[in-house]
Amino acid sequence: MKRKIVYIIIVMAVFAAVLSSLLPGTISGYESKGKRDPFIPLIGQDKGSRPAGLEGIVNIQDVLLEGIAMGPLGKNIAILNGQMVKENDKFGLLQIKKISKKTVELSIDGKVYTLNLQDEKGIKVGE
Repeated sequence: MKRKIVYIIIVMAVFAAVLSSLLPGTISGYESKGKRDPFIPLIGQDKGSRPAGLEGIVNIQDVLLEGIAMGPLGKNIAILNGQMVKENDKFGLLQIKKISKKTVELSIDGKVYTLNLQDEKGIKVGE
């Protein structure tokens, strides 16, 4: 008898939950109410201040070296402003000259720059 009562209570609770979700005027969702967006990292560089792609780069301050991957036979890639690049790639005024283990040499409108990869502490490596 007790099992029957427990079973009926469980069925009624599930039925009430399903019915309440189907009623008009019940909107479920997340309201931030001034809280921060959980998908925006708390630490790291503010990428909003840099151009999204590499096409509009006009000065070295707009370029962020995020990583370097060494491939077989010298086929290295770098990540600049969130975009993977390889040697001899061109993006508007920007041209990738050379990618080494810790540096990327590039030119912007003919002027050559070398970007150094930073370690986890923000200290430039290879200088």
